[in-house]
Amino acid sequence: MSRFGYSDEDLWASEPIPEVPQDASHLVDGLTIEQARAVTHRDGPLLIVAGAGSGKTRVLTRRIAHLLATGDARPAEILAITFTNKAADEMRHRVVDLIGDDAKSMWVATFHSACLRLLRMYPTAVGYEANFTIYDADDAQGLIDRLMKERGMDGKTPSTRAVTAMISAAKNRMESPSEWAENNSFTPRSAEIAAVYGAYVSELRKSNAMDFDDLLLNAVRLLRDNPAILANLQDRFRHILVDEFQDTNYVQNHFVTLLADRYRQICVVGDSDQSIYRFRAADVRNILEFAERFPDADTVMLEENFRSTQNILDAANAVIRLNTSRHPKNLYTRRGQGSPIVMYKGGDEYDEATFITREVSRLRREENIGYGEMAIFYRTNAQSRVLEEIFRGAAIPYRVVSGQRFYERKEIKDALAYARLVVNPRDDQAVRRVINEPKRGVGAMAMAKLAIFAQERNQSLLDAATQVEESGLTPQAVRGVKAFVEIVETLRAMNNDLSPADMIGAIVEQSGLGEALRAENTEEARGRLENLGELASAAAQHQSLEEYLERMALSAESDHLDDGSGSVSMMTMHVAKGLEFEAVFVTGLEEGVFPHSRAHADPDELEEERRLCYVALTRAKAHLALSMAWTRTMWGRVVDGLPSRFLAEIPEELTDNRSSRAPLRRSTFSDDGFIGRTTEFTEGRAFGAGTPPRPTSTGAENLGLRPGDRVVHDRFGGGTVMTTEGAGAQMRADVNFDAHGRKKLILAMTPLRRA
Repeated sequence: MSRFGYSDEDLWASEPIPEVPQDASHLVDGLTIEQARAVTHRDGPLLIVAGAGSGKTRVLTRRIAHLLATGDARPAEILAITFTNKAADEMRHRVVDLIGDDAKSMWVATFHSACLRLLRMYPTAVGYEANFTIYDADDAQGLIDRLMKERGMDGKTPSTRAVTAMISAAKNRMESPSEWAENNSFTPRSAEIAAVYGAYVSELRKSNAMDFDDLLLNAVRLLRDNPAILANLQDRFRHILVDEFQDTNYVQNHFVTLLADRYRQICVVGDSDQSIYRFRAADVRNILEFAERFPDADTVMLEENFRSTQNILDAANAVIRLNTSRHPKNLYTRRGQGSPIVMYKGGDEYDEATFITREVSRLRREENIGYGEMAIFYRTNAQSRVLEEIFRGAAIPYRVVSGQRFYERKEIKDALAYARLVVNPRDDQAVRRVINEPKRGVGAMAMAKLAIFAQERNQSLLDAATQVEESGLTPQAVRGVKAFVEIVETLRAMNNDLSPADMIGAIVEQSGLGEALRAENTEEARGRLENLGELASAAAQHQSLEEYLERMALSAESDHLDDGSGSVSMMTMHVAKGLEFEAVFVTGLEEGVFPHSRAHADPDELEEERRLCYVALTRAKAHLALSMAWTRTMWGRVVDGLPSRFLAEIPEELTDNRSSRAPLRRSTFSDDGFIGRTTEFTEGRAFGAGTPPRPTSTGAENLGLRPGDRVVHDRFGGGTVMTTEGAGAQMRADVNFDAHGRKKLILAMTPLRRA
C-alpha cells in the first residue's frame, strides 16, 4: 500500500459476486420505455442521447444498480466517470441507496481523479516517482513566466497567460513541443514558445510534478505505451460509463476508448445540443462520431422532458433545429402547454433591467414564486452590472453565481484604484494595488523598500515615488516606479477635460490594463475587457469621476441582502448548465451580444452559440422571458442593437410580446427612475473590442506655447502658462488659471487657445 492509499493489490483484490436478487424489476419501475431500455441494455456499446430534462442521472444510476443487482457486473468492475466531484458523490450515493453497501467499491470519479489514481499506482511507467506533486494553474503560469523571462520574453507579447493557454491546448491535442512548433509555424514567436513548452515539460519532470493537463495526458500514455498494464485495466474495468460525454476533449475520449477496446461494454450519456464548452477544448464530434468508433453501438433517444412546459420546449426545439451538427430529436412533455414565453424589447439596458425587476416582483406576488426559484442569464459577466444596480435600488435580493459581484472583480478594482488616485493621490492603498498592475518590474521587495523610504520622509507613497532615484531601488524597479508616476500624473491632468466615461477609457489605456488583456487573447481576457467596458458605461451616468467613486462607496455600504427569503440568481449561460429554475430570464438577446460577435464569421462558433441558447431556454420549468435592448452602452458609447436571430427563430404563436412600441433614445437613469433626457445615437463598438473611443486632437499641441503665454480654456477661462513638457500627443502644460488655480493639461485633449 502506497502512502496515497492505492496499490496493485487494491486494484486486483478479488470480490465476491453479490447475491443476485430473484427480481430486479423494481429498478425499472416508474421508467419510460426508452429509459428502461437504456437501463437493461447489455452486450455492446450504448449511446444514450439524453435531451435536456430527460432524467439522464436517474437512468445512469439505475443502469449501474441493474448491472450489480442482476450479477452482470461486480462493483469493482465498474468505472463511472463524471465531470464534477459533486456529481460523482451523488451518483455513488444513489446507487448505494438502490442496492446497498456492496456498491461502495465502485470507481465513481471525475476524469482527473480517476487518472490521478491510476498514475499513483503506476508512476514509474510514465517516468515519475509515486510522490509526484500537482501544479495548479498559478503554479504552472508562474513557472512558464520564469522560463519565458530566461529566454528574453517579456511576458507581454505574447503574454504569459496566452503562452500558458497555448501549452494547455497543445497537451489537450496530445501535441509534443516539436509537433506544436510544426503546426503553428505561422504564429508569431512560435520557435520561442515551442522552446518554452519543451523547457516546461522538462522542468515538470525534473521537479517530479504534473499539471492538470498532465494527469489526463500521462494516463493515456500509461495505457498506450504499456500493453500489459492496459490489458490488466481492461480486465478490471469491464463496464465503463461516462456522463456528459459531449463535454469530453480529445485526450478524455482517447482514455475511455482505450479502456473499452477489449470488452466494448461502454455506455456514454450526453446530448450534442448541450455541448457548450468548445473554449475549454470540448469536442462535440466525440459524441457525434461515437457510432463510427463503435459500429455495433445501440442508440437510445430520451426525448421526454420532465422539467419544462411544452411552450418552452417548442421554443428550444425551434432554435436548435437549425444546427446541423447534432442528433436530431424533438423534446416533448406531459406537463401541458404552459404560459406563453414573454418577449420584451426595451429602449436600453436600464429599461430591460427595469422590466425584469417588475416581472420578478409580479411572479413573486401573483404566482407565489420565491426569489430563490428565479434566475437571470446573460452572455458575459459584464452584463450583470446594470441588473445589480436596478435590483439594489428595488431592494430585491440577488446573488451572482459562480463569480464575483461586478465591483469585486479584479480588473474592476484595479481600474477603480487608478480612479481613486486621480481623485486622491495620497491613497496609499490604491498605490499598493496598482503600482505593478500590469507588471512593470515593481515587485514585493521593491514595494517594501519604497514604503520604508516614504515612511522615513513622512510622505505618501506617490509623493515618495516622485523621488524614487534616492530610494535605493534597483534600476528596473526605478524605471517601473517612474512609469507609474507618469501614468498617474497624466491621468490627473486628463481628468480636467474628460467625462467620467472617457476617464475610465483613458485609465484602461494609459495604465496598460487594456493592452495587457488584449495581448492575452483568451476567452477570460476578453471577458475582463468587456467588464471594463461596462465600468465606462456605469461612469457615464455621473457628472464627475469624484461623484461616481462616492456613489459606488455608498452603494457598497448599503448592499444588504435578506438571505432568509432567498435570492434571485444571476449567472452566465455557461454557468447555468445543469441547473433548473421555476422562472428564467434570458437577457441581452442582440446580434453581437448573443450570439456573440465572434460567431458571425465562424459557422462552428454560431452553432455553439445556438446550443448555448438551447441550454438557457431549457433551464426554465414554467416561466420564460427573453429580452433585448434597442440601444446599449458599451465603453461609454451608446450603440444601436439588432434583435438576435434567436428571437426570430421562435414561432410567434408561442410568445407574449410586451415590448416597447418603438425603439427609445438613451434614457438617463437617476435615483427616481428614468428622467427622460436623451442623447443622439453614436457609433460604438463591441464589448472589449480594441481601445475605447478617444477625443480627437484640437490642434492645441501646435500652438507653440511657452511660459508666460496667456491662454483661454472653455471651462476654466483665462490663465497663464507656467511650464510645458513632453511632445506630440503627450505634450502637457501647467496653466495657472485666474479663477481656478493651477492645472496640468494634456494639450491634445484640451479645448485651449491663445488669448
